[in-house]
Amino acid sequence: MFWSRRRVLTTLAAGTAVAATSSLVLSPGIARAAEEPADGTGLPDTDRGKAVWAFKTGGRAVRDGAARALTGTPADLTRFLTQDLPVLTAEDNRFGVLAALPLAGRAVRTSANTALGGGDQAVAAYLSGGYSADLHEDLRQAAFTVLNNSGNAVKREANKALTADTDAALKTFLTEGVVKAQQEDDRVAVFTILNTATPEVKKYAERALSDGSPDAIRTFLTSGQYIARARDEEAATIDQLVAIVEREGKLAGLQTEQAVAASEKAKDAAEKAKAAALRAAEEARAAQNDVARSAKAANAAASAAQGAASAANRAIAASRMAQNASQRAALAAQAAAAAAATAGNAAARAYGAAIAASKDANKAEAANLAAQGAKAAAAKARTAAAAARKASSASRSAASAGSAAASAAQNAAAAAAASADAAAASGAAQAQANAARRAAAEADAAAARATKAANSAQTLANRAADAAALAAAAADSAADHAYAAAAAAEEAYKHAGEAVEYAKRSTEYANAATDAATKAHDAVKEASEVEQAARTAETAHLAEEVELCVTEARLKAKAETDAALAADRERTEVDRTSSAIKDLIAAAESAMASGDTAKAVTDGRVAAAELLTVTGSWTREAAEFALAGNDEDVLNWLDADRVLAQKADDRETVLGVARMSTAAIAEAAHTALASTDDEAPTRFLSSGFVTAGAETYRVRVFRVLNENPGPAVKAKAQAALDAGTAVAMHRFLSLELAEAVKEDDNVEILRLLNTGGMYTKAAAQIALEGSAKMRRSFVTSGQFDAARLDHDHATHVSAVRAAVAHASKVALKALEDASYAQKAAAEARNAAEEATDWANKAGEYAKDAELAKDEARRNADAADASATKAAQSAATAKNAARTARAAAATANYAMSRALVSAREAVSFANEAQVSASQAQAASLAAGKSKAEAAAASSAAKKIVADKRRAEAEAKAQTIAMEAAAYETNGTSPVSEGNTEYWGMWPEDVGREKDWHKTVSHWSTVAGVAAVGIAASAFFFPPAAPVILGVAGAVGLVSWGLSGVSAILAGTSYGFGSEQFSEDMGMFIVGGIFAGVGSVISKAGLKTELGGKISGVVSGVVGGVTDIFDW
Repeated sequence: MFWSRRRVLTTLAAGTAVAATSSLVLSPGIARAAEEPADGTGLPDTDRGKAVWAFKTGGRAVRDGAARALTGTPADLTRFLTQDLPVLTAEDNRFGVLAALPLAGRAVRTSANTALGGGDQAVAAYLSGGYSADLHEDLRQAAFTVLNNSGNAVKREANKALTADTDAALKTFLTEGVVKAQQEDDRVAVFTILNTATPEVKKYAERALSDGSPDAIRTFLTSGQYIARARDEEAATIDQLVAIVEREGKLAGLQTEQAVAASEKAKDAAEKAKAAALRAAEEARAAQNDVARSAKAANAAASAAQGAASAANRAIAASRMAQNASQRAALAAQAAAAAAATAGNAAARAYGAAIAASKDANKAEAANLAAQGAKAAAAKARTAAAAARKASSASRSAASAGSAAASAAQNAAAAAAASADAAAASGAAQAQANAARRAAAEADAAAARATKAANSAQTLANRAADAAALAAAAADSAADHAYAAAAAAEEAYKHAGEAVEYAKRSTEYANAATDAATKAHDAVKEASEVEQAARTAETAHLAEEVELCVTEARLKAKAETDAALAADRERTEVDRTSSAIKDLIAAAESAMASGDTAKAVTDGRVAAAELLTVTGSWTREAAEFALAGNDEDVLNWLDADRVLAQKADDRETVLGVARMSTAAIAEAAHTALASTDDEAPTRFLSSGFVTAGAETYRVRVFRVLNENPGPAVKAKAQAALDAGTAVAMHRFLSLELAEAVKEDDNVEILRLLNTGGMYTKAAAQIALEGSAKMRRSFVTSGQFDAARLDHDHATHVSAVRAAVAHASKVALKALEDASYAQKAAAEARNAAEEATDWANKAGEYAKDAELAKDEARRNADAADASATKAAQSAATAKNAARTARAAAATANYAMSRALVSAREAVSFANEAQVSASQAQAASLAAGKSKAEAAAASSAAKKIVADKRRAEAEAKAQTIAMEAAAYETNGTSPVSEGNTEYWGMWPEDVGREKDWHKTVSHWSTVAGVAAVGIAASAFFFPPAAPVILGVAGAVGLVSWGLSGVSAILAGTSYGFGSEQFSEDMGMFIVGGIFAGVGSVISKAGLKTELGGKISGVVSGVVGGVTDIFDW
């Protein structure tokens, strides 16, 4: 008769298990997970244990190698530990450095390149802190860059940070201090404008200062002052125009420096990615059919391709920054052209006054005043010319920033594709080769986007640089003419009425006046044309952004659907186990029953290796222990420990569901956990919670109908009610609601696509490709943000065009004055017919000036109207955001509950593993056999599992009582802000041991949250608006888990590169596009979760990407 290991637990282990684990039995009361030992891994101290630990703490290459070794021969295991592990660790370290290079500054990149060229030990030493001094230098340089291109307040704060000279002070300045200081500088700029303001400018400035908000101040500086100047009957003072040229020129300079720095980062990262790809290709070709070497080469190819894609994204960021710099240069060119027109006008007036005073002594004083005005204008025009030249130079420098980086990214992508092909051609490790090919395709697409963005940016940059240079030349010319005109007017003042060489001088003066006015007018025309070019570039930029967002939106849609289906399908730990693993376990059990223990051990180890990355903490840790142990431990795992772990994981999931549910479901969860039937928790997860929630589901379906949904939602809801079963209603709320909402939302989104402005249309296009959550948030609130962007854009465009039209009016007035000077000169030469022609020209210029004045006013009116609509859209968006906030609060609460459950699950599962290791060691030390030691370890696990079982039952009872109290009182734990949080974050990690706990913790969160949220996360009363607002559980699963993948994605290169990645910003969270991510409370602070920051959007502010909660 086959004697199962369940029976062994009651016999062989009776004495040794109790002796080895007696210290783990706690005194009466609520049990708590025992503290882990400060040292050690918690695994058996064996070669296999060391390989498992390497898997838990290593990067991609180490994990792949460890998994093969653990399922291979003893020789494979020895080779892995003695030969392969150092090599694979070094490979992970290298790619850990390469992955962060696109975010690094010049000093870090230089030292990183030195380390990469110095061998494995040099890289390890570098990651251990060798980069610290260089990182500090980069932070200092970044602070100096801002200081040199900013106003007084920013300079003051920059100097404070530089004086403190700590990493923390510099980071705080660059991420927070510069924003607040810039707001202060903006206020000062408004007051400065106010000091010399014309009436309308004064009114708009005072309105902004009265509001006092940063948005109002910024709106005045970016558009309000242009609108006001276009409305003023008085010409803008040249001081105002010079201030604009200098301000925009500084911003152009700052953004150009940032663009060049980003370009250098991208080029360097691309070169390193290319080198890594070529090296991987060589390794792949050399590997031939060797599985281990092929897998290593394919993994390296995939990492290189990811590096190439990252470099391409950074190149796109450089192009975005270059385009921003060019737009600033264009604005500087427009203001400089206006300043040239003002100075030219002053010169024309002065020349005209000189001609008049030379003939008529009564006009001497007018000539004197004109001379003084011309001199003042000339001095300011010189300043404007110098600032415009700087802007032109900045724009030319920006022009090439993205292009070189894009070219390097293309080369890197090509090398990545070649290495992926080589990996595939090696004939082995096809799964890794396919992953490499997918990564190479992503790199190629990113490189293509980078090239397109670079071309667009370069076109605008060159045009803006030309316009700024022409405006500078015009301003200098106007200044020369103004000085000369002032001298002529002063000379005429001194000799008024004497008519000295009147005809000759009048002709010279008139020609000079015409030349000055013509050059000023040409500069204004160029400013108008570059404004059109800026609009074209904006359209191209938006198209590129949409293309990128659509790709990401499709991935989000698929991930959301997959998550919802998995949550509905994979409720128990057995459900989460793939059929392939189940087949392996069944084969191993069959072999063990027939006495073929060798095959049972072999198949068992392969199955256990496949479970090393599952979300169930008990199952994962049991598999780790089995792989770390001897043959008896594997057999014990197959027959006893595996089932014990599955049941324990199911109980953890039941407790997690209880934490996120209504009273009825929580009470059913407590009943399941209190049952003596081991299958009760599994049945609860399979169907029990659905049955328990029947009445709650019915109420929620009716509430959905009361929210006046669209026809698709109504039809599905009614069908669920007609079916009348708990299963039908739960399926509607957890799956069908999202699809029906998507269908209804499509109608509204298509309407917006056909009727909205450019940003609304772009956002609608993205939403149509995105997840249910994205569509729902766009329809309920995002569309109003998009409308505000449209109105803001229209305001800015109209304001700039109004300012250009106003400058054109000034330039035309200069031409009119110059024509009258020509008329006077012709009369002095007795050329009557010519005088008449000039008089006619003057009249035509006057008419054109009136037309320009009307155009300026029309644009100003349009800008004001758009500004009003923008304010209305902002207010509407603010009101619409209430539903989104409710949804976020619910998701936040649900996730915080999942985090609590994950903490406890990981802690107890790890305690069970530690206890098992201690019991096994004690047994072997006491001279017991391996079988007896294995039985003792299993008994130790069961003691911890029983302890956890009792605690879970007690907690479930408390949770059910609390849920009942909330429902009785009509309150909600969400509204009360009860969002207890626990979780290890990457930046909290200081030891290798903590790193493994972090990964385990967040992996378990993913499993608990998905089932718990899908079961009942959004059923907290009164939460009716939330249900339709986030399209049911599918939305919350996606919403809640959006940050988990970010944390797990950051662990690719293992513990060795963790701190370096953290310092380089790899774990900064906040949405892939720097938008708004899911919010989870951490130690009372709000921390945004989303994904690792992508270089795609660095330096891009206010784009359509910010509309969506990715």
